[in-house]
Amino acid sequence: MISNEEFLKKFSRKIIAVGGDFKTAKTYSNNIGMFMGWGNFAATSVLLCDLTKIEDYIVYLREEDYAPATINSFIASIKRLYKINGKYTQCKSLVYHDDPLKTPNILTYEECMVFCNAPIYLKHVAIINLLYYGALRRSELLNLKIEHLSHDRRITIVGSKFRKSRVITIPEHTKDLLIQYLAKFSPRIYVFNGESDRLQYSAKSVENVIKNTAVLCDVHKRVYPHILRSSRATHLLDNGASDMYVSEFLGHSDIQTTRDYYCRLTIKGMQDNFDRVDERLQQSVINLIEGKKLLAV
Repeated sequence: MISNEEFLKKFSRKIIAVGGDFKTAKTYSNNIGMFMGWGNFAATSVLLCDLTKIEDYIVYLREEDYAPATINSFIASIKRLYKINGKYTQCKSLVYHDDPLKTPNILTYEECMVFCNAPIYLKHVAIINLLYYGALRRSELLNLKIEHLSHDRRITIVGSKFRKSRVITIPEHTKDLLIQYLAKFSPRIYVFNGESDRLQYSAKSVENVIKNTAVLCDVHKRVYPHILRSSRATHLLDNGASDMYVSEFLGHSDIQTTRDYYCRLTIKGMQDNFDRVDERLQQSVINLIEGKKLLAV
């Protein structure tokens, strides 16, 4: 009989093996471990839970005043567990919880430009520019191989989230920066090598690059690698890019995901629309005043 510890390790390894990142694997494994502890489930019985038992645990989390983000993390974890084990339909009806207190956290275009042009180590500049202009997930950046780069500004993202692959395009200046970086550092296999003999750069190192650059650039918002992806998507949508193209660019399996997660962050469209209305209102007042003056004459 497999132990609970071995069961969770196997679950974690499976997530990584199908393209998930290490942080996701750890979070999902911890969530399932908490669920098993709550219900006193053995490894052989957790996959036999009916939907009612899972819902009871969600109710428990709400009663204990866990944040919606924590509840959603568990829902994503249990769905992944069941999907991996061929039982996805068992919890397909679970819905994610809204967080009314959650506020969008993105960087302005100006802040992103300060990041992308920061006077820092060339390797770090290349990382930041790819995270922003390529709107890459951190795991996609770390798994990017030299063979995936093209001279026509195209980058092939292979086996990303949910094993979805795609081709993206980057600006000419980002391509030139990558060429400069590759010529200077001559990495092997992966675009970004780790220290010493490690073939891949680490997730923690990428996070440190972002946080240290924020301090250098005097940006006081909460920053992390994914914020550059969110900001890029928002800037594209704000300035008229098609949500269909942006969805493909981001690697979303459903265009609704793009609309749900990014369109709600865009405020420029709202501002522009209201500005046009205010201009018409102001003009109508001006016309009314001018009309009264003519009548007075």
